[in-house]
Amino acid sequence: MKIKYFKGSHLVNILNINIISIYNVYAMKDTINIIWFKKDLRITDNQCLFEYETSLPTIAVYFFESDIIRQSDFSDFHLQFIVSSLIHLESSLKKIWIQLLYIPLNAVDGLEYIWKYYSIKKIFAHEETWNLKSFERDKDVIHYTNKNNIKFIEYPTNWVVRRLKSRDSWNKIWKSRMSHQIYEAKKTTCDFELISEFSSNSKNCRKYYKHLFETIAQQRNLQKGWEELWKSILKNFLSTRSSSYMYNISKPFESQSTCSRLSPYITYWCLSVKYVFKETQKRMFELGQLRSTAAQNHIKSLEYFLSRLHWQSHFIQKLEDEPEMEIKNLNPDFNSIRNDTDTWLIDAVFSARSWIPYIDATVRELQITWWTNFRSRATLVSFLCNTCMQPWQSVASKIAQLFTDYEPGIHYPQIQMQAATTGINTIRIYNPVYNWKQKDIFWKFIYQYLPELRTVPIDFIHEPHLWDLFETLEYPHPIIDIKQANKEAKDILWKIKWNTSKETKNKIIKKHASRTFHSDRKNNTSSKKKHTSENNQTTLF
Repeated sequence: MKIKYFKGSHLVNILNINIISIYNVYAMKDTINIIWFKKDLRITDNQCLFEYETSLPTIAVYFFESDIIRQSDFSDFHLQFIVSSLIHLESSLKKIWIQLLYIPLNAVDGLEYIWKYYSIKKIFAHEETWNLKSFERDKDVIHYTNKNNIKFIEYPTNWVVRRLKSRDSWNKIWKSRMSHQIYEAKKTTCDFELISEFSSNSKNCRKYYKHLFETIAQQRNLQKGWEELWKSILKNFLSTRSSSYMYNISKPFESQSTCSRLSPYITYWCLSVKYVFKETQKRMFELGQLRSTAAQNHIKSLEYFLSRLHWQSHFIQKLEDEPEMEIKNLNPDFNSIRNDTDTWLIDAVFSARSWIPYIDATVRELQITWWTNFRSRATLVSFLCNTCMQPWQSVASKIAQLFTDYEPGIHYPQIQMQAATTGINTIRIYNPVYNWKQKDIFWKFIYQYLPELRTVPIDFIHEPHLWDLFETLEYPHPIIDIKQANKEAKDILWKIKWNTSKETKNKIIKKHASRTFHSDRKNNTSSKKKHTSENNQTTLF
């Protein structure tokens, strides 16, 4: 669902902010530092709040950037989660005497706005790997800070390595960063009062977005970005739910409760990967003391979860290394196919009207909860891009709007992997009928989201059009013949893959392929298995 609340410069006008003409230029301006929150919406394990100068007046800012909000991959549900996180963050920052300001401007305009009131000495922020628009924004900010002699300090996040020279060193760097301390936020020692006009504008902006958050929250039962929530979810997952994580991760019904459900908090950096990693290791140590079979099985499941945290960073690194992945095929040989978009077909699928039960149930789950497990995401993408032969570029933003945990660094590499355009991974073409007979063996998922099919006998639940009484249902024939479409897709995609030159494949492998990842836990055969191939990577979430 596309956001319809933010009207470009509308809020800017409400707050009487005119970036072209306006501000009183004070002859004597206070010098301040800025902590710029992009999506690092937390105080726990936030390096900016550990490294900043406590003796100098410091303000925290969040820019509501229309250039970002207007992007096709952004929805009001993303904004809702961000605002809920900011409300909690603001409260947490007050405890260390730092004020969080809400500024409804793009980053450079927002910094220029602050500059009219204060001299900016340093800006502390985290590196961000997001979409092409944020990439351009970051370059503009660097240019602005250099021009104005402002020191811009960025710290790594999600353990992505900026300007990585070789994938060969990535695992070593990742492990090293995971071993770092958990950063504790420092309390400022500087008593600082904001200029009243400046403070008033921020409060008006906060009021506007708080109202927006409450409006959206009333419409949907969405996850909130509060620290008490993610701590409770993490504690519950590590103590009990994770025991079945490895076994149920691909099952559409069971995974709803046995997956961690931490992904939105990690996406918006309300929760650091390092913090989750260390807490998981603590839990594994506790279980290791029990020496029971159940405890050992639980450890294996948590070991598997740790490998998913590693994969999360690995995939985001792909987008960091090649931002154009958002719009271009990794393997250019695939540029010759899927150049026409069938808008009617795509709209039908995203309206849960494909009349293929598993696909429709997945879409309905997304519409209701804004989450589905990784296997369901992969099947949905494969169905649209391979079975229906639609361009992945026409599908990516529509799916992104349905994920509260939309993370471009996972989204685009995975969409290209499922659409078979990477050139180095196997061709993935799922049959959403037969494949999911194995994953939803008790039909709980279908019945949960397609109650109109509850009268259909078990033998026909995945193919109701084969049932003798099919005509009594308000559920038409499938919009596509899956078997025939998959056969045609396989012929087309494999032909291109087989004809891809070795030079092209080696170039992609060198830049993006995973290297071996070993966990630090000894005597665990699952951790000794090499992950040198991505062909079996179907369970990232």
